[in-house]
Amino acid sequence: MNFDEALRRYRADRFTDGDIVGGTGLSVRTWRELIERKAVHTIEERRGPGRGRIRLCDAVVFKRAAIISALNSAGFSTVMSGQIAYFIPFHTLLYAVCDPLMVLFEHSVDVDPKTGLPPRRALPARDWFDPDCPATPEPASDWLIEVYDGQFVACIYGAETASTPIMFGDLRNARTAFVAWSPSHEHSKVIGSPIARLAEQLLPYHKLTDFVADWENPDKFPRELKRLGYEYEKHPADAPLRVMGQSAARNFTFKMTVNITLAIRKALRRYLELEPAIAPAK
Repeated sequence: MNFDEALRRYRADRFTDGDIVGGTGLSVRTWRELIERKAVHTIEERRGPGRGRIRLCDAVVFKRAAIISALNSAGFSTVMSGQIAYFIPFHTLLYAVCDPLMVLFEHSVDVDPKTGLPPRRALPARDWFDPDCPATPEPASDWLIEVYDGQFVACIYGAETASTPIMFGDLRNARTAFVAWSPSHEHSKVIGSPIARLAEQLLPYHKLTDFVADWENPDKFPRELKRLGYEYEKHPADAPLRVMGQSAARNFTFKMTVNITLAIRKALRRYLELEPAIAPAK
């Protein structure tokens, strides 16, 4: 498959189980468990050979699966990895920007009927999908998930630029359960971040909120979590648990860090065949 063909396939926004496994590194068994536990949702099923069915998901789920795989590889259970990935504040902004269609193509013109793709940008916004530039960490802009002292879970919007981690949950029951905090969205930490500035550059006529799904609204998200059966609690800025979390972020004994931006970019490069796919594990 050549690069343009892979991009046309990506633009169709339908990903099979094989795409997920080969791109993200999740095992077949783990992917099936995520679907069964409703940590991810397929959007379509097609009849495959014989009596089999082929499950399909969209790019949002593909990117969430990449984060889940990274968290799972860091030691979190399948279920906890799915819950943490689902609750990362402003994750749909990250998904919108970490996207080959956004980075490589113009968005103010129609698709070229000859290629089935929009016109290419004269200069790609990033080298993320350059065959000659491997995926590497970008400390100025990468988003990180950090866990302090094995308890407090936070997101950092740019490893080199963010001064305050945004706490959005904690681990309990000997680190076997994740409880989300509401509210968790601090717009000021996101608006000036490199990823948000890149979104404004790529689509200058859109506002930051245009990149964020409606259900990520802090007033609506708790209802979404309840519908999914996820645990959450309300903790305002001065709540004791939130104060403890901020103290742990400043004075931690140990921490774990997962680069979720890099995880997404690597998965996309594998899907586009810029890097070898991961052999499926049973």
